[in-house]
Amino acid sequence: MRIEFLSATLGICMILTSILPRASAQDPNAARNAFEVGNYFESLKHYEVLIEKTPDVLDYQIKLGLIYLRTNIDPPRALDHLLRAEQLGKMPANHLLDIATAYSYHLQYDRALEYVRKFEENGKVNKKNQDYLRRLKANFSAAQDLLLYPVSVSFENLGPEVNSMYPDYHPFVSKDEQLLIFTSRRKVKPGEKPEFDGYFPSDIFSAANNGIAFTNTTRLDNKVNSAFDEQGVGLTNSGDTLFFYVDNIKTFGDIYISKLQKGGYGTPDKLGITINSPAIESACSVSQDGSIMLFSSDRPGGQGNLDIWTTRKNPSTGEWSAPKNLGPEINTPMNEDFPTLSGDGQTLYFCSEGHPGMGGYDLFFSTFDSLSQSWTTPQNIGYPVNTPANEKSISFNEAGDVAYITAFREDGYGDLDIYRIVYQDINSTDPAIFLINLITEDGGEILEKVQIQVKDQYEELIGQYFPNSITDRYMIALYPGKYFLTLDVDGYAPYNEVIIVNKSHIRQDQNIKTIKLKK
Repeated sequence: MRIEFLSATLGICMILTSILPRASAQDPNAARNAFEVGNYFESLKHYEVLIEKTPDVLDYQIKLGLIYLRTNIDPPRALDHLLRAEQLGKMPANHLLDIATAYSYHLQYDRALEYVRKFEENGKVNKKNQDYLRRLKANFSAAQDLLLYPVSVSFENLGPEVNSMYPDYHPFVSKDEQLLIFTSRRKVKPGEKPEFDGYFPSDIFSAANNGIAFTNTTRLDNKVNSAFDEQGVGLTNSGDTLFFYVDNIKTFGDIYISKLQKGGYGTPDKLGITINSPAIESACSVSQDGSIMLFSSDRPGGQGNLDIWTTRKNPSTGEWSAPKNLGPEINTPMNEDFPTLSGDGQTLYFCSEGHPGMGGYDLFFSTFDSLSQSWTTPQNIGYPVNTPANEKSISFNEAGDVAYITAFREDGYGDLDIYRIVYQDINSTDPAIFLINLITEDGGEILEKVQIQVKDQYEELIGQYFPNSITDRYMIALYPGKYFLTLDVDGYAPYNEVIIVNKSHIRQDQNIKTIKLKK
């Protein structure tokens, strides 16, 4: 089954612990079997008792560390157990990378990089893990920059009217913030039997804004939901059309559409074969006029796994054109998912595990350049919106100063919760500050004394920039508008990039960019 995440809550673990006899929680075989199938609820219960009795068993410490690392019970707690395993000796070298990841949950990226280097020094680098190592180092280095320049936002938990002790995630809000659609794996009829991972099947819910808060949370009726898994993956600006994903015995990997009618969302239809394919289609977003759709798919012809694709509707026939991949500027060999358009259709938000970020999936944005008919180089949406955990979807209001995200925070109700975040001190007349790292294609030496040139849309020179003598980074301040950034370095291919500065850039105190020059 296609489950968006594996996480758990301490509250649910306590419930499951109370269901099963205490004596059964001492069985190493049951602990290992539950771990191997991904039922971390069951596995946690066993390993906590086993470690209490025999704390110096290497496998127990490793397994408990991995449970915390792979769930939302308390990821930072993974570090204690993994470090204890290292102290016990004979820990497999690959778990050094798990320690590195555990350090990232404490935002100690310098220590995380130390453990990556320790892994490399152990001679365990091979063709299978080279890309993973490169990605870890890129993430940890990018995160160090992002931590220095946090985004100014406030977080508001939507409260018990929306959130539960179970995972609540993938919020989509109408642009007027009157309607909220989200997915939850809470216990509710008819899906009251836990699945293989200990969670209940996912269902789609709605909530209405009464002017003060979202209330009247309701499970969508059985036209949309079933006893199996459904999750919301897109919503039109007005909220009149819902896109959702189905995973059941008969079908999975396709996107369905349901129109809002009197009394709720109507009988769904599957999107046509131009969009749905034998591959997985996981999320989508439609422009305000309904003429352009962006969707994620792992169909052949992409850059790797899930990619973001675009298609246009023929105004005469209503048919969608053959999908076009957004290309390597947006997509990577890893997963890109949950494309979401801003109200004006000029900014694309999406998640990626391939572009450097805080770790896992991060949220990024890109602006459409109408002249070249292409999307600009993605920018990380910034910390603390992005964290070492997986941030996969974001939904903005019309003004773009309020967004809804999924997060696991101390003020939550036990697992993933839905938060309203408000961007502070937005002023569209302020300049956006870009901090640029310039490196070689292999990620090696930093190129020094290389000039970056920036011109405006009228080909007027804005400035010529050299790196800071201490940090080796370039700092460029740009006001809202369109710019052309160019580099011409002997021995390397010329580099050109269109930068469109809008409120998505202004929302960040600094915009971190890494430019790789190719031979």
